Amino acid sequence: MKALSWANVALGVWLVMAPFALSYERIQAALWEDVVVGLLIAAYSLWRALEIQPMTVGNWIVGALGLWTLVSPFALHFSGNTIAMRNNVIVGAAVTILAIWLTANP
Repeated sequence: MKALSWANVALGVWLVMAPFALSYERIQAALWEDVVVGLLIAAYSLWRALEIQPMTVGNWIVGALGLWTLVSPFALHFSGNTIAMRNNVIVGAAVTILAIWLTANP
């Protein structure tokens, strides 16, 4: 199951880089949401991947952050930018699904 945690680390890192790679860094709400939440997803997932200390609650936190990423384009009103919206919905769904899988299969 470590591989799934590493996948969430990669998704978190992607979320940090996405505003710059996909050129939507001028949308402040999307930029800061992606950078902050991406760092949190990467950090909690890295903690789990390295098994520093058993932390099942970390999967719940990552799952909640994934759900937030999924709905953030609509909550923060940047769903008008198709690229930012699609990126967040896809990454948010993937992070959430992986977190649920990791929680159900420790």
